[in-house]
Amino acid sequence: MIEQAKDIKLNVLPLELFCEHLYYYEGPCRFGSGEALEPGYDKVAFAKRAKSFVEDIKAHVPEGVNVMDPVLFHRTDDWDEPEEQWRAMEDAVNKADVVVPMAGAGVQDLGLKFAMRFKKTMCYCPASGQFNVPDVPAGIAARHMDVKCYSEYRWEDFTLRMTALRAKKILARTKYLCVTRFDGRTGVSRPDSFSSLDQITERFGTTFHFVNLHEFIDCMKEATPEGNYTTPGRKTPNVDAEDLKKAEELCDELIGGAEEVRIERELMMPSVIAYVLTRKFMDRFDCNAFSMPCPDACSTRRINQNKFTMCLTHSLNAECGTPSACEYDLPAALSEQALIAVSGMSPYMGNTCPIPMVDGAFKQVFGATKESLAELAKDSDLREHLWMTQHSVAHRCLPDPNEHAPYSLAPFAYDQKFGATFRYDFARDKGETITMCKFSPDGAKMFIGKGTIVGSSGQDRDNCTQLVFYRLNDSLAAHRAQCEVGIHITLVYGDYTKELVALCETLGVEPMLVD
Repeated sequence: MIEQAKDIKLNVLPLELFCEHLYYYEGPCRFGSGEALEPGYDKVAFAKRAKSFVEDIKAHVPEGVNVMDPVLFHRTDDWDEPEEQWRAMEDAVNKADVVVPMAGAGVQDLGLKFAMRFKKTMCYCPASGQFNVPDVPAGIAARHMDVKCYSEYRWEDFTLRMTALRAKKILARTKYLCVTRFDGRTGVSRPDSFSSLDQITERFGTTFHFVNLHEFIDCMKEATPEGNYTTPGRKTPNVDAEDLKKAEELCDELIGGAEEVRIERELMMPSVIAYVLTRKFMDRFDCNAFSMPCPDACSTRRINQNKFTMCLTHSLNAECGTPSACEYDLPAALSEQALIAVSGMSPYMGNTCPIPMVDGAFKQVFGATKESLAELAKDSDLREHLWMTQHSVAHRCLPDPNEHAPYSLAPFAYDQKFGATFRYDFARDKGETITMCKFSPDGAKMFIGKGTIVGSSGQDRDNCTQLVFYRLNDSLAAHRAQCEVGIHITLVYGDYTKELVALCETLGVEPMLVD
């Protein structure tokens, strides 16, 4: 099964903590007058407050959060703590990702005891009590417990925290399909990939499944009785008649919807088959992220022999909310997952760099035409602020994940014209805000940037020349931060910098925020 980020819910459990006074009296632990001091009044008042507490939580959680039925711990002013009540809530607590407790006189110690017993992430909210709640988080921190306890006194901060905690869960549920030739950790072109996959699993919970490149390519054709060349006699997940029919239909759909098609259908089909096979492998091994090396695979000459590239696979994966990165850039794919988790948007990724002025003109960079750079140079405001991201993995769902924008189809290979790629005119989105991010190779830092689209290039060309131009305010700071994460940066439309910073805090990752 391919588990999409949009299908992963954060389970939030309201914890109702109730202390009932059994007798009439006043003093430092009880205030009120008249009937408010009478036995039985607390139950009526608490029932009203508990109902409002749950309703307020439901009204302020973001999309993708499931508010569970509340659990109750009821004590009296005899300071009893029935063990049966702790045990009764165990099943619900085990299913929860986050617990939102009530606060108030006579129950704050229960919040601490809950944390010590269940070691479950907790978050107090504005409906938890009349005041912000710093005491339970302080008590937990002082004990150096392996449990997080947040306290948010504004609803917007609570909502942001839930977004970040859900994104953290999504990263923990991310499992890569890694198609490798040499090293399972990095490709020959990616020294900035994760330095230790075990470290990433320990830090985020993310896991990795490896498939040999040659076995994968062997499966692009229907199986024969004798088996594949690299796995003779074994039952393998080769494409079958149903898969090939699906590829034929998808190929027709893509060609039929394009404004321009510059690739022959026969030379497009192998790339479509590669996508269908990728999804088949991901489904078989329960993966929901993908990467495969480029130079490592290309040098086998089997890419050339089979007339395909993985560009279309990365594009179509991104369209449906599946992280998918070129050149075996595993941090880029996880960065895409972070953006998908906090935004719900479909990402783009690629080689990213500032474009400096040299002798009064923008420096020539791969993919950018002289004409496009000359046009941008007319805007004096861009001369110290121009950046670009370039790879041929644009797609139809960049502005809106639920709608297809206009696109063209072109080959990757200049000479033989194979390798299907989407071409998209980013210039149609001039003025749109983009959010960029990238994990560092050790997972300890995240580059976070915000820019404004100013142009496009490569949509009318072949090969890996598709790019988007955008403006960053602090180009030098962005460059220095990028040098800690690598060349590929991922991006989505919209401003999600606050959400990414909150995610970094939740993960214990250092945010490097630039704009």
